[in-house]
Order: sequence, then C-alpha cells, then structure tokens
Amino acid sequence: MTLKLLLLGSAAALSVVTGARAADAIVAAEPEPLEYVRVCDAFGAGFFYIPGTETCLKISGYVRSESSFGDDPYSGEDIGWDGFARGTIRLDARNDTEYGTLSSFIELRSQASADDEATYINSAYIELAGFRAGYDDSRFDTWLNSAGNIINDDVIDYTGDRTNQVSYVYEAGNGFSALIGLEEGSGDYDTGFAPVPTASYSGGDAPHIIGGVKYEQEWGGIAAVGGYDTYADAFGAKVRVDVEFNDAFSVFVMGGYQSDWDNDNGPGGSRQLNYYGPWFGDWAAWGGFSATLSDKASLNGQLAYEEDGTLAAALNVEYAVVPGLMVQPELNYTDFGGERGSGEAFGGILRVQRNF
Repeated sequence: MTLKLLLLGSAAALSVVTGARAADAIVAAEPEPLEYVRVCDAFGAGFFYIPGTETCLKISGYVRSESSFGDDPYSGEDIGWDGFARGTIRLDARNDTEYGTLSSFIELRSQASADDEATYINSAYIELAGFRAGYDDSRFDTWLNSAGNIINDDVIDYTGDRTNQVSYVYEAGNGFSALIGLEEGSGDYDTGFAPVPTASYSGGDAPHIIGGVKYEQEWGGIAAVGGYDTYADAFGAKVRVDVEFNDAFSVFVMGGYQSDWDNDNGPGGSRQLNYYGPWFGDWAAWGGFSATLSDKASLNGQLAYEEDGTLAAALNVEYAVVPGLMVQPELNYTDFGGERGSGEAFGGILRVQRNF
C-alpha cells in the first residue's frame, strides 16, 4: 500500500511540474512572409510592382553637365565660358483598367548656373484612354517631336512654354492619329516649386485651342499641328515631314506659319506674342539630319530661318562612352537680322549626361 501511494504521489507531482513548465514556455511567432519587389514587364523595361498593389512604377532620370563657350547663339553675347548643371527624376506609374492603361507621370528638375538656381515641376499629368490632363510641354511642341537632335534647337523658337492642358488623342491603329485639346499657355502662376515666366496668358481669358493629325510608317511620317491663341487673337500652325532612308540616315523638314504677326493686341497697342507662333515674322522653317557613324556615335545637324531675317545653324556629335553615359559636343552659328538686331554669333557647347 505504501508503494502504491508513493507512485501516485510521484505521478501527481510530475503532472504539476509539467503543467507549470508548459505555462511558462515561450512560443515563437511565425515570421510574416516578405513581399519582394516583382518585375513588371507589361509596360516595358524598368517597371516594377509597388509592393501591395498592382500598380507598376518606373524610376528614371539623368544628371547633366554643360559647358558653353564663345558667343551665346540666342543673344550674340560673348559669354566666355559658362557652366550649367541639372538633375532630373522621373516617376512613371501605370496599371491596367477596364478603360485601358491608367498612367501618371511626374518629372522634377533641379538646376544651377552662375546666375540662377531653380527646382521645378517639368511635367505632372494623368492619362487614360487617350485623355490627358495636367502640366507638360505644349502639344504644339511634342506632337511634332520638337525639332532636330540638337542641344540649341530652338534659337528660332518653334513652341511656347510648358503649360496646363487637357487633350485627347485618337489612334486608329494604322499609323494615323489625331489630337484635340485646350491649353492655358504661359501665365503668371506658380507650379509649387518655381514661377513660370509670364507670356501670353491672362487669368480669366479663354484657354487656347489646339489640334493636330499625324501619319507614321516605316519610311517616316508626316504631321501637322495648329493652335489658336485666344489672347493674341492669332493662329499658328506647323507641318513636319520625316524620312528614314535606312537605319543609319534620316532627315526632317518643318515649316511654321502664324497669322497677324504685326498685331497690336498687347499692352498699349504693342505687338502681342502668339503662343503658337514664337518665331519672328509670319513664317519660319527648320530642317536637319541624323547620321549613324558607328554603334556608339551619330552626327546631327540643323538649319533654321525666320522671315524676320535670322538664320541659325548647329552641328554636333553624340557619342556613347559607355551604356548610360553620353558626351555631345556642338557648334552653333547665328546670323541675326530684323528685330533681333545685326551681327553674328559663333560658339559651342559640351554636354555630358548620365542617364539612369
């Protein structure tokens, strides 16, 4: 009987000790699964999924350094040596919806020269099903892809400044597309980072109206764009033709015309600059070429003339030192005439740019 009581007591004691240890045991929490960044290949290289969403994001940009020598091609002023630097960040977010791709684009710039430092929004817009709303270069510029592959391609200016805008682009799928939109033009307002220079827009005026058509094929393309400046009460239009002779050589020609160049719609009866006709005179023309010299180098040239009498020429070589690093030396010549004055300007610029 004594042995039996001893065994029962030992079992009870062991049960108590085991229960106490079980109560004191530390149970390790299961680690939460990590969500690694996933590559998004639906919209091209460089996109990745924002964790926890189905939105794809691409981060890119560039760092640029420029050194200018000799005469300024825009003013003819002897600048000696002038330095300039810029850093740009681009954020491109996209995802599929039942209406097509929803995209938003932001480009922020900071730049510095001897006379000025600025940080500003270069672009900020939303696109869906062909509609765009936001702030960007005027479609009067981008619809025709600017001018040539030249640094100082706008000595004879072909477009207005960046602007708030709404627009719609229809694409037929056979190379044909059409544009219609409204633009504010340049006004005395603030983008949140740096003020935009005052030009042709006055608050309360009706927005400018813009439209364009385009036809692109393997041989090149032809495009036209026109806009009506409601403040200057003037119309401006451009037509551009691009021809690809082969993979190594291409040329373009572009002509611009504006109505009522010598208007008196400005303050005190002065001439009001047409947002869709920033060149001097009723018409202006641009032409240029690009020639591939090797797998790393290309030669680019442009010639431009405006009716008021100014001629501008530029020639450069674009050289890829390594992937992502480009060096571009350029020579510029301007023969001033008309309201721009007289005389000549000869100078050059060296651009070094690292893209990422």
